[in-house]
Amino acid sequence: MKYIKKLIKGSSLCQLLSVAVVVYGLIYIFSGSFSLMASNAYNSYSRQAVSWLSGRLDLGADVPWLELAIFEGKYYVSFPPFPSIVMLPFAIFTGINTPDHAIALGIALLSLIYAYKLGEKLLLNKQQAVFFSLFLIFGTNYLHISLWGAVWYISQNMAFLLTLMAFYYAMTENKNHSFLSLFLLCAAMGCRPFNAIYIPVVLYLLYKRESTTIALFIRRLLLFAVPAFLLGLFFMWLNFARFGNIFEFGHNYLPEFVNDPHGQFYAGRILNNLHRIFFGFNLTGFPLFHGFAFWLASPIVISYLAYLIIFIVRRVTRKTEIQQNTDICFILGLLVLTLAHIVLFSLHRTLGGHQFGSRYTVDTLPAFYLGILFIIRSLPENNRSVYLNTAPMLFGLLLNFYGTVEFLSFYF
Repeated sequence: MKYIKKLIKGSSLCQLLSVAVVVYGLIYIFSGSFSLMASNAYNSYSRQAVSWLSGRLDLGADVPWLELAIFEGKYYVSFPPFPSIVMLPFAIFTGINTPDHAIALGIALLSLIYAYKLGEKLLLNKQQAVFFSLFLIFGTNYLHISLWGAVWYISQNMAFLLTLMAFYYAMTENKNHSFLSLFLLCAAMGCRPFNAIYIPVVLYLLYKRESTTIALFIRRLLLFAVPAFLLGLFFMWLNFARFGNIFEFGHNYLPEFVNDPHGQFYAGRILNNLHRIFFGFNLTGFPLFHGFAFWLASPIVISYLAYLIIFIVRRVTRKTEIQQNTDICFILGLLVLTLAHIVLFSLHRTLGGHQFGSRYTVDTLPAFYLGILFIIRSLPENNRSVYLNTAPMLFGLLLNFYGTVEFLSFYF
């Protein structure tokens, strides 16, 4: 019996990896000279890791084509630092020439595996878990950011994986995984600070697993949070040592924001940016700045909203029985957090610069994915509806495959 279970599990993993080989292999074939070992000019994190190894926090000189913060005459990497921690062991042997695209592929494959593990955990159905994990990784705008090792993309790629892992380890049977879950979410914040908005999600999942009083949970949480707290202390020390402010990663000292009268974030940009995020329909214009409608780039959001409407209607009319263990407040709370996350993006000046799709909103996809899994688990006879998502998944795959190939061919 154990052998059969392992075989089934292995079969699911083979299905996932087989699709990954085909999709990613075709992208490599059609994307000009882009490859696993192609040179990466936008290697800010590797340069920072090398500087750390040499005992300095700045880069020592300007690199004109990188987005560097200029502070007191020195040049610093302006992005949150966790990816440089990942680059450290590679930089010891390769210097600034770390295999960034290969690392990006490794992160993408791990994201696929953890999306599957999360689906299997919640749906209790291996084939459905395979389907939805493929939808998330290959049928959304994540495909576009998953292979390029450039500084902007690899940080999002890492944050995506780390957030998925944080959700998963908050729901396993092992309560000691609480240490890991909180640490992983802190690491995700060290790639993309706005991911802090999902702290309530992880805390709720941990509280649900602990099954204890709030007072006792808070005492346990203080212990669980120690590794995350130590990592956070490192981030704050690094910020203070470089910029004299524990909350400053460096972006405010980029010339483009120093010279902008409104700075990096400005409420007056919200409406215009939200219009681009929700109602931008220039899917093929190239090169693209600001992107287009995120729900077109990631049609899993359309599937999510369809399931959410069905869930709410059935909940209100009580025409069918919803599973008792479903927490409607959690499901609706996830929606509120993802929308709040999008509003935070809209404060920004550029929405991510040159891209295909809606790059910033890829950060919300782990939460949308968690939401759709919770909803589907709660609906009776969900087997009948799952594979209706094949059409939006294929649309997302073809659209993002086209955009990714065009984009990478432009740079390589």
